[in-house]
Amino acid sequence: MKTSTAILFAAAAVSSVSAFSPVTTDGRSSKTTALSMSKGKIASIKNSINSLSAENFSTTLTEIEPFLKNEAGISVYKKSMKRIGNRAKALGVDVPEGYCKDAKATAKRREKQDAYCKARAEEAAEAADAAAEAAEAEAESAAEEEAAPAEE
Repeated sequence: MKTSTAILFAAAAVSSVSAFSPVTTDGRSSKTTALSMSKGKIASIKNSINSLSAENFSTTLTEIEPFLKNEAGISVYKKSMKRIGNRAKALGVDVPEGYCKDAKATAKRREKQDAYCKARAEEAAEAADAAAEAAEAEAESAAEEEAAPAEE
């Protein structure tokens, strides 16, 4: 009898705690986080892209550009740019040259690409210098060989 009373008391204590916490239909709490707030913004951006028409194309692009440049992650950025490109092609309009090119999501990739290009340019310059020195040395040795038989 005492054990059943203890189990009943424990069950009542657990249920009273859960009575004060908000529960959604899927069993998770309904806390608002930055991630859930951005999901709503991503959905509105996606809806804006899906509702693009030839008449509202440029105005919609200017409306969603700040989000794509400053807030969007790389996955959302890539998908949105692809959707915009596909939609523009279907409508027969062009996406402005350099649209959202300097986005925050692509900053690391651009830095890596710039460093790679600089390194390749330096390697090419060093290789050109080495080739020029080798050609110069070859020319000097050929001139010396021509001068040597004349002395004999």
